[in-house]
Amino acid sequence: MKKLIAIPALFLAACASQPKPCTAEWVDWKTQRFFDEFFRDHREDVVELRGLTANLNTQDKSLGNIAVMASAAGKAVSLGSDFLNDTVPAINSAISQCGTAPKATQLFASFLRREGFDERSVKAIEDLGAIIDRNT
Repeated sequence: MKKLIAIPALFLAACASQPKPCTAEWVDWKTQRFFDEFFRDHREDVVELRGLTANLNTQDKSLGNIAVMASAAGKAVSLGSDFLNDTVPAINSAISQCGTAPKATQLFASFLRREGFDERSVKAIEDLGAIIDRNT
């Protein structure tokens, strides 16, 4: 009998944990769910990019560091493209019922911060944002 009571209780608890639609909390909650899905699908790429950006020294002009910069840039463009093509439309579709959706660059920067990227790397992505957001 306890099992029968526990199942509806779990269902009600899950329903209660979702914020009211179109509130700031709901938008954040919904966005985080899409971030989680993107991370699951791109875990290896995110970890590799985080490692590349952590070892990057913008003052070092040596050939080895330039290769790391090029590799990081290529990985960031690839990851950003997947995010732009898959996750941004899904978030915008979900949030469109509430009015204006956040810009693609804001979403990607938020995702990178959540995944532990240093602020310098996130800022570099935000600086490219004008180009990305113009094309969405």
